[in-house]
Amino acid sequence: MGVLDTVRDMLFPDTERGVRYQCTACGEEFETARGDCPACGSTDVKEVEGFDVRPDT
Repeated sequence: MGVLDTVRDMLFPDTERGVRYQCTACGEEFETARGDCPACGSTDVKEVEGFDVRPDT
């Protein structure tokens, strides 16, 4: 592991939740962007939580 990997791991630990989405109609939360809620079918979905800055490995 290089120095940059060590610094990145200190700044952005694996415990970061990343981007999540929530239906404003029923409150259901999910991890992938969707056009409609899988629970109630509402199209009013918003982004919640933080931004995932770690690259997928």
